[in-house]
Amino acid sequence: MHPEKVQQAIQKLQNNLPASASVTLQAGLDPDGTHPGQVLVKLSDKVTKQTFFEYYVPAEQVVKSAETGDALQPGSLMNTKA
Repeated sequence: MHPEKVQQAIQKLQNNLPASASVTLQAGLDPDGTHPGQVLVKLSDKVTKQTFFEYYVPAEQVVKSAETGDALQPGSLMNTKA
């Protein structure tokens, strides 16, 4: 999986998050290399900056979600991981 393709998919999913949402989605390739080929997803409150949860998702799943045009709902990527 090419990092550029994954990064484009992440950006597309972030852009699909409704502007009215009270949460912020942060996603990026595994920053420390302990989960190769996976994307770290973090969901936090816009106001308090409190992190609700963080989890790793296979990069292929992020790209698939972006390609299908599914609206990003909190937990949707995690549901498909299980």
